Amino acid sequence: MSSAAWSRRRFLTVAGVGGAAAALVGCGSGDGRTASTEPSESAWGGELVDPGLAKPDVTLATTDGKPFPFREATADKLTLLFFGFTNCPDQCPIWLSSVARAKEQIGSGPGSDPQVLFVGVDVARDTPEVLDEYLGRIDSSFIGLTGTEAAIASANRQLYFPPITIASPDDNGDYEVGHYGRAAAFSPDNLAHRLYGFDVRPADLARDLPLLATGTYK
Repeated sequence: MSSAAWSRRRFLTVAGVGGAAAALVGCGSGDGRTASTEPSESAWGGELVDPGLAKPDVTLATTDGKPFPFREATADKLTLLFFGFTNCPDQCPIWLSSVARAKEQIGSGPGSDPQVLFVGVDVARDTPEVLDEYLGRIDSSFIGLTGTEAAIASANRQLYFPPITIASPDDNGDYEVGHYGRAAAFSPDNLAHRLYGFDVRPADLARDLPLLATGTYK
């Protein structure tokens, strides 16, 4: 397996042996290839997961209160799943904006309309109204998801991601939120073969998404 590939063992190691901080992003809440050309591993913008990760078997909720059975609602679709929070000052909005810019660069055809799901992990403040307003400022097609802390933690855990952390508020009522800093990209075969960090370039996503949409991931 290449150095860029992620295995379940590596996920579990990062999550369970004191290295979780390396895989978590702690955000302060206070304030020219074509789609027909297969790139080499070094050219991919996201990290390879081999074997691919199965979708979490969990039901969350959309911001209009409708149940969102994850596997059923995303079946056979190119889907990007990111756990984050709306008070994040940097990583979350950077990632979302990069996806929006990549969509603009792709324009039309395969990869141009991925289902982008943003799970608000700070359930006290990531209300449906807040999620709608937050995502609407970036791309109105992005879908905000919410749920109980237990349901969100289950979805996160089933992907072998490090645990979500919510710190105690300081004297000003501000607190740190920790979550995994990469998004899972599920191909139409319903497996996540690639992970994308907030530092991925829109141009890399614009190259990768059409490939993922047509079933190519390495």
